[in-house]
Amino acid sequence: MNYVIGSGLAGVSCAYALVNKGLDVTMLDMGLELEAERARIVQELRASEPETWREGVLNALKENASLAGGGLPTKLAYGSDFAYRTTDSRIPVQAKGATISASLARGGFSNVWGAAVLPYTSADISDWPIRVENLAPHYEAVLGFMQLAAQQDDLEAVFPLYSGAHHDLRPSRQAAALMKDLGASRAALRARGVTFGYSRLAVRRCSPFAQAGCVYCGLCMYGCPYELIYNSATTLEELRARGNFRYLSDVFVERVEESRGSVSVMVRSTRSNERRTFRGSRAYIACGALSTTRLLLESLEAYDQSVIMRDSQYFVLPLFRFNGVSGVREERLHTLAQIFLEIEDRGLSDHTIHLQVYTYNDLYRAVMPGVVRKMLDRWEGASGAVLGRLLVVQGYLHSDDSATIGVRLARDGERRTLFLEARTSRKTARAIRGIVSKLTGCRRLTKALPLSPFMHIGAPGRGFHSGGTFPMRREPGKYETDILGRPSGFRRVHVVDATIFPSIPATTISLSVMANAHRIACAHSEI
Repeated sequence: MNYVIGSGLAGVSCAYALVNKGLDVTMLDMGLELEAERARIVQELRASEPETWREGVLNALKENASLAGGGLPTKLAYGSDFAYRTTDSRIPVQAKGATISASLARGGFSNVWGAAVLPYTSADISDWPIRVENLAPHYEAVLGFMQLAAQQDDLEAVFPLYSGAHHDLRPSRQAAALMKDLGASRAALRARGVTFGYSRLAVRRCSPFAQAGCVYCGLCMYGCPYELIYNSATTLEELRARGNFRYLSDVFVERVEESRGSVSVMVRSTRSNERRTFRGSRAYIACGALSTTRLLLESLEAYDQSVIMRDSQYFVLPLFRFNGVSGVREERLHTLAQIFLEIEDRGLSDHTIHLQVYTYNDLYRAVMPGVVRKMLDRWEGASGAVLGRLLVVQGYLHSDDSATIGVRLARDGERRTLFLEARTSRKTARAIRGIVSKLTGCRRLTKALPLSPFMHIGAPGRGFHSGGTFPMRREPGKYETDILGRPSGFRRVHVVDATIFPSIPATTISLSVMANAHRIACAHSEI
């Protein structure tokens, strides 16, 4: 038996490859789910057309949306924080200057992610012991079951689509207007190191609840009622229909051990507190960067040993367009990222800088600083015109230009505590200042001005693009892994999530997490 620990994007990608090889797989997971009353709200919405949705039901779906997290709203699922909820109080986290979360939900953070997907480039993983060519067939494999909404455009020259079956999503009118202006200045922008294109999103063409596809109801940031935004729980259900796959929930994995050609996975039920040990041929750990680091430190008995978590710095920057679009509050649209901007400028960074452009959605007020919200409220009648000019950029830096987070597991008898401490980098502020300066210098080309006084720079970990505490190496040392994710001293325990990334490129993490997990699982017969 092969055990996969965790049901997020890495876990299902790993399990998918193993099951397709004909291997017996058991997935161990806590499996927290959406509350029944909120599930009923979703069912009511999908049972009728958006034009008939009751205001009270919509308000219930959107409640708690202003829940703060590091100065920005925390993206919830249908008004619920179940994706962030922890039930294991015996492993508390104490953080200093860092904001990083773990998920015990079925599907992990794919319940609340922004669905942006873009592969890595060779230059951005030059410090890895594998190359983009090693990931390429696995990008194609995971996009085969995840599906991709994308267009063929300038991005393709640098970032291959890895999918011949992608489909389009209709851009918002604000996005179309911006793309028109960008297109008119293509050569000048390219000379300045700026490449652009429509966003690439893990959005399905259709679902059992929306046979015709996206209805552009604008609820993406609250949770798609039609389950068109990819959630790894969807693939999990497909796997459960296979005879060689089993899923066990309410399972908290405390440690793993290896001896005599087998692995032991020690678990505990949070409901009954009962302990149990599963024994098998291999274990694949896919708990997410924070939980996997905790599990490895516990399994290695590496108490009070600090490891370094790498992070892709996250920031939010409003843009004000020279020309507005009317009626944005009434437009039928999707509210995920609309456009990607990729900056290659060695004066700013040795790596790609990734920017995601969002057009209007009704969470703008929660994103904007208080002074801007007051201005919008004061103008009220004119605020539609203001909103029609307002865009929001969500940006990421490579981990080489970002802060790091020290992680230490402390033991006091039976009690365990994870201590996290942010370690800032001077490169971060310099790179972000440079980005603002570049966008300001390009304002006549983009017809947009960055509103730098209203920028928000997230705390380390806030962007959910973190990992690298046990990085892959050709010749791994202590607290490192080989190219198959095996920590030093293990042969049958594989880490398959971002915990093993030697660095964290800016260009979205999830697709590469999935591809790398699939790659490691596909190597099963070779090891």
